[in-house]
Amino acid sequence: MSQNFDPRQLMQSAGYAAQQAREALRIATASGEMVGGMRQMLEASLANARGLESALKAISMNRGGSNPSLQYVENIPGRRVPFDFLVDVPIGSNVSSVQQGTFTVSQEGPFVAVARYAIFQSQYQYQFTDPESGLTSTFQGRSFGRYRPIHSAWDLNDGQPRSQVLQTVAFPGNAAPHMLSPSNGSPFRTMEPDFRIKFENAGSSFPRSNQEVPSAFWTKSINSPFELAALDVWERGEVLTVKILPTHINNPAFGSVSGFGAVNGNYPFLGSQWDAIEGVNDPEDADADDTDPANRLPEGILTIGFHGYKIIQPAGISGGY
Repeated sequence: MSQNFDPRQLMQSAGYAAQQAREALRIATASGEMVGGMRQMLEASLANARGLESALKAISMNRGGSNPSLQYVENIPGRRVPFDFLVDVPIGSNVSSVQQGTFTVSQEGPFVAVARYAIFQSQYQYQFTDPESGLTSTFQGRSFGRYRPIHSAWDLNDGQPRSQVLQTVAFPGNAAPHMLSPSNGSPFRTMEPDFRIKFENAGSSFPRSNQEVPSAFWTKSINSPFELAALDVWERGEVLTVKILPTHINNPAFGSVSGFGAVNGNYPFLGSQWDAIEGVNDPEDADADDTDPANRLPEGILTIGFHGYKIIQPAGISGGY
């Protein structure tokens, strides 16, 4: 045994080793507690994720119901493109029966209607037959090609009275005068129609309201679009029909006075109450006898439209639509 051996140093080293062992045990114990805490947190997070997954599945089942092909508009696959569906419905002279037009959705994808609108275009013409030669000429009225509201509820000039006969002479030129009497001049706007409009679905999906809506309720104000209460989805290949019932003929003759402004007092001027507005001259031709040489043709075109967007789908994708 060496002379430099000191028992106190051995005891000191043993104590230091014991201290290091206790510290290692403490650290290991703390680490174990931390790992256990992390494990509990991970298990809680996993449980929450599983609960969220179950809730989402329940929501999906509730939305889809028993029909897995049922989709919301937002979930229909395809590219959204702004689109308008329009149909022209001719309204001829003296027409008071139901007229109709159809919309057909193409196979590129469904259409989603957002708003509806309508407008009426005047095609007013008149024919003049020369009482001597018998030749007939056709002229366009002043309102020809101009657009009109589809209802009279916005007619702010309604019922303006006239207290005396008006007679004007075209100047310059040598055209014959026209006469406008208080009872032979309409206070209403020329070529202003009124309708009852019915919108029907000829397909297999849920029908629309299927009732006649007055044209005053079809648009807002004069001809502002009318927003729909909900998005209206038209399926591919679906055919929809609008049925138009005029509530009066275009520029009706009733209410005008017969025989005013004629030399012999026998002209049936019942159709002349818009002549001063449309540019039709009240002829005072003694050779015309009892026949009105002007034949008025108040025809027009009603345009019905729906504004929205088309969902363009690639071939093979339908998504139930």
